[in-house]
Amino acid sequence: MDIEKVYESSKELLNASGKEGSDTEPILETEEIGSTSVKNANEVLTKFRAIIAEYLQGDTVLDGLDDVTKGVLGSYSLAGYLDYAIPSGKEIVVTKLLQHCCFQLQDFLRVSDGICYAHEEATTAVVQLIQMQLLNLYPKYSTQGYEALYSCPPTIYISPLCIPSLANAVCKKLGFPSSCVKVMKMNGHDLKKMEKSLQEDLAAKRVPLMIIASCGSHHSGQVDNLVGVSQLSQRFNAWFHLEGHLISHLSLHDQPKKTLQVADSLHLDLRQLLGIPSLPYVTMYRHCEIALQRAAYLTPSHCSPFSVVPLWFALQNLDSTTISNRFRSAVELSRMLINRLVTIPNIQIMSHVPKTIKPSSSTELKDTLTEDLESVQLGEVVDSKGDEISEVRKIVEEIGDLPERNESPMEDDGVTNVRDDDAELCDNEKTKPEVLMDSIVPVVVFQYRPKAKEIGECPGNLLDDLNLWLVQVLERACEEIHMDIIDIDDSGYALRFSPYDCKSFPTVDNLQKFLENLDQQLEILNATVDHKKTLNKIIEVSGGELQLVELPGWAGLGGVRYLPAAWRSNNTEQLPDQGKEEINRINRELVAKLKETDSAFSLGEGRDGLSCVRFGMVVAITDVEALANLVRQTGLDLEASTLALETMAVMIRKGIEEAQAELQRETEEKLWQEGLLRHIPVVGSLVNYFSPPQKTSIKGRCLNLQNGRIEKSDVMIHSVPVEEASDALDNQEMPLVANEEINDAPHE
Repeated sequence: MDIEKVYESSKELLNASGKEGSDTEPILETEEIGSTSVKNANEVLTKFRAIIAEYLQGDTVLDGLDDVTKGVLGSYSLAGYLDYAIPSGKEIVVTKLLQHCCFQLQDFLRVSDGICYAHEEATTAVVQLIQMQLLNLYPKYSTQGYEALYSCPPTIYISPLCIPSLANAVCKKLGFPSSCVKVMKMNGHDLKKMEKSLQEDLAAKRVPLMIIASCGSHHSGQVDNLVGVSQLSQRFNAWFHLEGHLISHLSLHDQPKKTLQVADSLHLDLRQLLGIPSLPYVTMYRHCEIALQRAAYLTPSHCSPFSVVPLWFALQNLDSTTISNRFRSAVELSRMLINRLVTIPNIQIMSHVPKTIKPSSSTELKDTLTEDLESVQLGEVVDSKGDEISEVRKIVEEIGDLPERNESPMEDDGVTNVRDDDAELCDNEKTKPEVLMDSIVPVVVFQYRPKAKEIGECPGNLLDDLNLWLVQVLERACEEIHMDIIDIDDSGYALRFSPYDCKSFPTVDNLQKFLENLDQQLEILNATVDHKKTLNKIIEVSGGELQLVELPGWAGLGGVRYLPAAWRSNNTEQLPDQGKEEINRINRELVAKLKETDSAFSLGEGRDGLSCVRFGMVVAITDVEALANLVRQTGLDLEASTLALETMAVMIRKGIEEAQAELQRETEEKLWQEGLLRHIPVVGSLVNYFSPPQKTSIKGRCLNLQNGRIEKSDVMIHSVPVEEASDALDNQEMPLVANEEINDAPHE
């Protein structure tokens, strides 16, 4: 089977997989291999569908894929074909394909000559670059291993904005102790702490090996001080590795010269940038000695065909104009959102904001970019550069591990060095780090934050609840714009937007619709926060009848609990169980009564486990005082009706007991009057035969509900002879006297 058939079969398989329940013909016919019969390919595909259907739950991930994506996914078949057809010459083919990719990326990103390395895991290239630096600075490392690092251990600095698992991966794969990897912030005043730490490393005879910074975190959208970090890497002779979204912006700026490098190595996540799944990561690094590249397995021949072939197909199908338009659209959408957010007083932008965009004076946003540029004295960095590099050399030369800098093959190759290029810049020309610092990151993170005095009067988790509510309503209102909720240290929950994370790349109209919905929801949030103060004042003057309840996870106006007069206390947790049951009962009845008037009321539960009335979001025209008074008055009415019923129940119970006592007393008197002999078995029958008893009657009792007194009624309770009573029971008939008793029973 030739290459065309393999590729077309793969695309046909993708097309068939994208159709639910499609009965396709077998893609590959059953063949005989030796004496073993190969199963029909359609049967195998059906089994595969059944396995993944348990996870997909009816969804089809292949719906909506374009031709480029299908071509990239189908290219994995060609990679397998390459690995099988020419196993001895596949390295040559892979090297040639990767060279084509490297030329395209260099020309597109306006980067000078370098080398590309494709890899599947995000941390693979960083670990291998560290190994290459170890072999360069520690010549005995290749023979002595970690013993060569004992007297002069290396140090690697990593920004917290980088890949979260990067520090652990470096320690795990290289066997370094945690003291060799330092995670430090690289912007603002923290850059001075990093500079101090580098100086302490030199004093302790430690070698700064690599500095890894971020130029646009995909998680938070923040940017490290690239100018200051670049200067520190030059000063301490450390390898400068860069990752982040702003690397793609190198293709959008024409001012920096192509020969100028932004860092020693760049990390590209083409899956996010190009929107094509299954693409590998690409790391571009400056030329080094070939022997070091091979020793660190960084040459193109060490790349897998399953990484290079899909990358080559993607770059061949996408021209530079299409990719640039995608990058430019992401930047313009982010710029449009930022320009709107900086005008909203109660919105704080947490991601990177270029100094060219001025926040409104009403916001509390601080321009961290200005602090970053002022935190490092670049003049001192440049002036002391030579002294610090000499110090690094001196430390390692004491143990004979570092060759003289003029003998380094990196300079013998005649390759232009980034540090030499930067020194030749004109004063009026920006360097690439400066250009990137002035760019917009296509990741915008912002947080709704009311005024400071309003926050002080609200519970501590109010900000998180408000932002969680905001992201939920925005997702429902505008499905085209995908919003995430992230947790930022010391700031709480914040909203995050990135055009690359949307299901389909959003348009300007989609974002405009999103901004209109955002304005509407912010009006509701502002009104709710403002009315919280009014509600708190009303509860304070309620005289203990109403109690404010903190509702975790509820962004509405809040919770209010009505307390009956008998169980009013500031500390409801110390109440007995009877009091808690009474509070829960009356508040449940209160919510049911209020729902008849307005469905906006709901039943809530506070941290103490007691029920309460829960208010939702409100608008500016909502009369909160009327709502609170409605809850209070309804609670008083329920309590009053409850007390009236309880009083009547007690009165009726007491009246029944008094009536029973009087009837019992009259019955005993009648017994003494008739004589005890009449009530003795056998004897009583003889006495009644010779002396029949007279028919007597006892007046019944009734309860006067107006005055609560027991009075005698006109209904007479007659005594019935035993024989008549027995005949009545046999005939299932009740005497007339019994019927009268039943009819007047509620009065007794």
